[in-house]
Amino acid sequence: MSQHILDQTSTANASLPASRYKGLITGLYGDVLQGWALDTLNPGQKLIVEIFIDGASVTIARADLHESKATEGDQFNGFAVQLRQAWLNQARHISVKIANEPFSLEGDITLPAPFGKEPELIASQVWHTGGLRISGWAWDPQSPQRRVTIRVREGNQQVAQVVCDQHCQALSYRDSSDHGFILDLPWTFADGKPHLLSIESDSGVPLAGSPITLCCAPEGIEGLISQLSEHHDEALIAVIEAVAREQNLRLPKSAGWQLYPTWANAFQRPQVIEGLHTSEVGVLLIGEDDPALEALSLDSFKAPGNIPRRLVKASSSDIAPALVELLGEGCTCIVPVWAGDRLRADALVQFNELLATGSAWGYADCDQRQPDGEPSHPWFKPVWDLDAFIGVDTFTRGSVFHRDTINHAVARLQDDGHSAFDWHMLISAVVLMTQETQARVAHLPQVLYHRHALSVSSPEQTPANEQRLRAISWLCEALAPGALVTPTTAYPGLLRVTWPLPALLPKVSLIVPTKDQVALLRTCIEGLLNQTDYPDLEIIVMDNLSVAPETQEYLAELPGRGVKVVPHPYPFNYSEINNTAVHHATGQIIGLVNNDIEILDDDWLKEMVSQLMRPGVGAVGAKLLWPNRMVQHGGVVVGINGLAAHAGNQLAEHDPGYLAGNLLTRQQTAVTAACLLVHAPLFNALGGLDEIRYPVAFNDVDFCMRVRALGFKIVWCANAQLIHAESASRGKDIAPEKRARAQREQKHFTDRWFSRGEQDPFYHPALSHDYLSGPYGGLALPPRGTNQVRYGGGKLYSLSDLGTAQGAFDWRAAVARNEGLSFTQETADVV
Repeated sequence: MSQHILDQTSTANASLPASRYKGLITGLYGDVLQGWALDTLNPGQKLIVEIFIDGASVTIARADLHESKATEGDQFNGFAVQLRQAWLNQARHISVKIANEPFSLEGDITLPAPFGKEPELIASQVWHTGGLRISGWAWDPQSPQRRVTIRVREGNQQVAQVVCDQHCQALSYRDSSDHGFILDLPWTFADGKPHLLSIESDSGVPLAGSPITLCCAPEGIEGLISQLSEHHDEALIAVIEAVAREQNLRLPKSAGWQLYPTWANAFQRPQVIEGLHTSEVGVLLIGEDDPALEALSLDSFKAPGNIPRRLVKASSSDIAPALVELLGEGCTCIVPVWAGDRLRADALVQFNELLATGSAWGYADCDQRQPDGEPSHPWFKPVWDLDAFIGVDTFTRGSVFHRDTINHAVARLQDDGHSAFDWHMLISAVVLMTQETQARVAHLPQVLYHRHALSVSSPEQTPANEQRLRAISWLCEALAPGALVTPTTAYPGLLRVTWPLPALLPKVSLIVPTKDQVALLRTCIEGLLNQTDYPDLEIIVMDNLSVAPETQEYLAELPGRGVKVVPHPYPFNYSEINNTAVHHATGQIIGLVNNDIEILDDDWLKEMVSQLMRPGVGAVGAKLLWPNRMVQHGGVVVGINGLAAHAGNQLAEHDPGYLAGNLLTRQQTAVTAACLLVHAPLFNALGGLDEIRYPVAFNDVDFCMRVRALGFKIVWCANAQLIHAESASRGKDIAPEKRARAQREQKHFTDRWFSRGEQDPFYHPALSHDYLSGPYGGLALPPRGTNQVRYGGGKLYSLSDLGTAQGAFDWRAAVARNEGLSFTQETADVV
């Protein structure tokens, strides 16, 4: 793969401390291993740790439990993982590393005695949950049904006790999970003074996380700001600014997700828009005749910027009569609102203006409002993405539709025999018309819509819905006859579609660059030959100066098995190697594959080809996993630290990720060349990878962005999973000459794609762009571009367009110069 991420971080980290990580194994309690791990430069990030028994990796766990011994952050950096007894029976040594990093936690455990000889130890956690409340759990592995009594001491005095008899999610894997506790301390502790509290089991053993220091008085910057609010003091402001500058040297220039309420109050406030009105807007209130929920929604239509022309209630099972009534009242804009949800005070004004841009429909962002009104769980959405919509509908909470769009969709449903229809059928018809007419869809990156407190906080929590399954099946069948839509196994509210393959499958030429590393190469090639179910496959191995005898021996046997081996006896240039290989390829599809790829499922290539053969798709990338099944590549987000970064690196294989993105096939601005499919004519039209500017890094991202600039889609395929040991063959670029080359490539990339402040359309401008937090790791400080409308939909190009001079620009001249393609509003948002 081109190493855009490795080069970025190695250069960016050149001035960082020798190790940014800290961590400790605190003990093995029965079969539960506990400890903590944190990133000192980003304490809010919850790391994943990898557990080794006698040197063998056995499992991974997320360090997100409370642990008071963690030296920085919010102290929710602990982990507790149950180890199988079969692993421990003969175990002698237990160690823990931060996953995918060389850092090992302190406190390795040596087991000279047989497992389970210390009955006095219990598995436990305790944490301070705010105010005078402490919570936790305690479980005795020697007596699993016993309810442990917890005692709280300050010095020698016992101040409280409680029995562990409440449900605790951390113990959900046990036969009984009722070993948790919540304890409220006496009011005498609310005195603004620090109190060191020891939390012990009934046998006197301290719980993991004990002791806890409790103090309710505001300290630090919070205390300074509280003083500033009382009286304006220039000297105090100077102190706060100095502290903030010092913090920025160590912490990401972004806010953690837990700060969203404060962040939203600063950056998502209603706006005063002069001269605009809502007299053309009709509201469709969808519900099941629940007066309490309807009252919540109706209350939000009292603001001057939220008074609709007409509001009509609609049954969720049949919204057709209400639509007819709204359209008959002369409403030109239709805004759906689900009972219990609320609109921001200026929402209808903003929606009215959004459609004034000429879009068929549009949408804004949404969040969830808790019973006390506090905002939480924002859904910061990408530009319009059909693939993500098929997976789960995050788009229509906070949407607006032109009356013509609704009329065309209703007519399409009626022609198809649907006289009555629910919302899922209507929006599926709108989406179908959007695709067929290549209509433009507008996105305003502002939170205008508030989901009610009982709604799901994250899309993967959406329950199974037969109505939506039928509607999406209807949509996909209309787009591609034979498409099969099914719920995902772990999250039945999420859907996946298997697109039909052509009767005659196109020939695929897979290009595998290599230099020695025969073990990696053998795993890759044998997987392509024996574990890949695809009838017309051409494999081309590009040998870049291999010298090891065992490698040469393996390469010599491959031609007899139908594999082309092409020598490339020149200095390493990833772009040049692949471009040269294409001259030897005879397939209609080019596949770039790293030699450190390992096949997991035999249908991976058919899945990717089925995506590539869809109209308007130019390139497809796979979901790549580290050997420990954490995500290595979940698509590329362009613009992180001004460069690019893989999404999903902090996620395990089945983690949903932000907006369930780790489980959903969706569009991206770029995917990695470690496993990438592209149409051969398109590859050739673009002149392949850029050999001059990007010999090693950024060539795949640059190539994908040029593909998108021509009006083609890039699809990241969540259902094509492979193992990828990134850079196992080349290593990291840490030598001075390599670092200098990396810096040149970074500058070329920034100059070409970000010289005018462009942003990735599939990554919301309110999300952090800092490499320390990583993609989806926090909130931008400050957000930029959240008042600028972004567009999706519109003209999609096909391979036949490459044979004409028509289009948005003269692509022949652009390709001949290998420049002139820019990531502009006109091209980047055409999806």
